[in-house]
Amino acid sequence: MLPLFRDEVSRLCGNRTSGRLTSSGMNGAGPDNALRAGSLSFIEVLATSVALIGPSMTPILIAPYMYALAGNGTWLAYVFGGTMLAFVALCINQFARRSSTAGSMYQYVTDHLGRAVGAIGGWTLLWAYVFVAAAVLGAMTLFLALLLQTRGLHAPAIVLVVVLAAVAWQAAYRGVQVSAIVMLVLEIVSVTIICVLVAIVLHAHGPSVDTNQLHLRHAFPGGLGLAIAFAVFSYVGFESATAFGAEAKRPLVTIPRAVMGSVLFASAFFVVVTYAEIVGFARAGKPLDQETFPLGTLAQLYGVSYLRIPITVGALCSAFSVCLACITTAGRIAYAMASSSLLPGIFARIEPHHRTPNVAVTVVTAITLAIAVVALALGVAPIDVFNNCGTLSTFGFILIYMLIAVAALLYAKRLGEMRVVDAAICGLALALLILSTVWFFATIPAPPQHWFVYYFLGFLVVGWLWFRPRLRTASG
Repeated sequence: MLPLFRDEVSRLCGNRTSGRLTSSGMNGAGPDNALRAGSLSFIEVLATSVALIGPSMTPILIAPYMYALAGNGTWLAYVFGGTMLAFVALCINQFARRSSTAGSMYQYVTDHLGRAVGAIGGWTLLWAYVFVAAAVLGAMTLFLALLLQTRGLHAPAIVLVVVLAAVAWQAAYRGVQVSAIVMLVLEIVSVTIICVLVAIVLHAHGPSVDTNQLHLRHAFPGGLGLAIAFAVFSYVGFESATAFGAEAKRPLVTIPRAVMGSVLFASAFFVVVTYAEIVGFARAGKPLDQETFPLGTLAQLYGVSYLRIPITVGALCSAFSVCLACITTAGRIAYAMASSSLLPGIFARIEPHHRTPNVAVTVVTAITLAIAVVALALGVAPIDVFNNCGTLSTFGFILIYMLIAVAALLYAKRLGEMRVVDAAICGLALALLILSTVWFFATIPAPPQHWFVYYFLGFLVVGWLWFRPRLRTASG
């Protein structure tokens, strides 16, 4: 989720013309600050969108946790999760194929379900992005510690997480744009190295199918449900192609294809890599769920230990781009909500030199850092910070995806263009999202995950109590 958010303020909450966002910037930004129209081809948009997902982190950190939950059914969790999000992508494309204006899920929900539901949608997104940022802070701490160990160095996890958060905050505060080309190349290199390792593992295994993964041991009745919910965390950022509406060639065609293409690519990558990891560790007689750096271990087991450092560096860069994007996006959402009087007006302050919502970005970073630091201070390992915060974030994404499915249905209906297939797609998206949620509740996971959903529900109640008088004032 690389933060390519030039003129993001105008894209999220800019001037309105005929109910759509214009490309003009805030505070008098004119054409000189406009995005370069038609500068990105489909392949560039798709590749950048895939890079924003940060796929290289999944086989390194998420796969062991998924395996602990679903066992040999880990691949199936990604098949189900990918299918579910493919239908969500089709709902998002209801907007993307009709308007090339860049937007956000918060804006889609607000425009088509009203300010009250939009407020909850924005509140939900803040939860989701903050916990993703906290999760990848834990991931970066782990990766950086691994790199330091190769040099015989050591630093306390809390010190590392504070330094990493400070670097991310400085970049978000100053509006420093990490080059799309640089980050794209780094992610492509990282994914390519992982694919090389996967090919080595599968070649050693031979052409036969691993039938053990068809038996789905330990996947039912409950583990797979929690794994599916957590799988959503792997796909965070798939909708980011909608941010390139002002820059893509033939955006009404390119953007929808990129949104769907990123889901399909990520699903295929996750299924194949997790399958290979399970094969590799089963052949080596080592438990995948007890590995903190499974790809590094596989590289050693299969005689390519020189790939450990490149994989670690690639994962660190991928995690940093995800963290920076989450802080940047959450800051812009807070800015948009403050501009609508849903949050304190100070969040709408723009730093005059860098033209960023500096207060919102600073508060988001501080909350993200506090979550990670408190967890580490309580003795939670960095890998568990990643897993727990990632699980917490999924509740926010599942809810906002549900709202998007409803908003897409109403949007098509209001335009008078709703077809049976549109209703079916939105219905299936909702059904799968609800099924995954019910499945999670039915599993009753062990603490601390057992309490996570109640934390999220409490957060929603607090948000509604905060928004209710402000919505009344606005309507009055």
